[in-house]
Amino acid sequence: MIKVIHYLNESTEKPLEVSISEYYDEVLKLLPGLPKTVKIYFSDYGIIAASGVGGYAYSHDIITISIDPDFQDKKKQLKDIRSTIFHEAFHQYQNYTGESGPFTAIENAIYEGMATVFEREHCGIWQPYGDYREVSEDSLKQWLINLKELSLKEFQDTYRQWKFYHPELKERWIVYKVGAWIIDQVLEKQKLTILDLSTKTAADVFKLYEK
Repeated sequence: MIKVIHYLNESTEKPLEVSISEYYDEVLKLLPGLPKTVKIYFSDYGIIAASGVGGYAYSHDIITISIDPDFQDKKKQLKDIRSTIFHEAFHQYQNYTGESGPFTAIENAIYEGMATVFEREHCGIWQPYGDYREVSEDSLKQWLINLKELSLKEFQDTYRQWKFYHPELKERWIVYKVGAWIIDQVLEKQKLTILDLSTKTAADVFKLYEK
């Protein structure tokens, strides 16, 4: 169930409420520790051009959703709204939210990786931000080294570069791609599912990766 606490473009957003509520209820069955009702704040922050959707887990019970009213492929956009709800609700379940930070670069990578794999596994979508399949393993390993070397303050000051677009490296979504790559390795090596990781901290999961 959802409760809308803010509209940005009500004529676009209100017709989507029933679907969004259904998507959240789907996640609730997988992650029953989530709040029975989640608050939805419609915004225009972080819209991804390829999907016309953006999302942000603001707090344990508030998800910000951004929807481009001019995005042409409405069927695709609806699918991506569903996967966005899955992604952000997973963050809430793990207490990885705007209100509960700050988080180090590695913590960001692990939590984003888990949520990205969760939405991929349960929605069947390889989102561009988490699709590392065309990235060389050498690059992923180097990016991981780069993230490990960042202090908390350094990451706070430059997080947009590492999470969204790094102008020097000319690469997008480094945090997400490294994270999804790590999580896939952990699941394969440890013979686990993404739901097995849902109650673990980033530190717990990184230890599994380093085993």
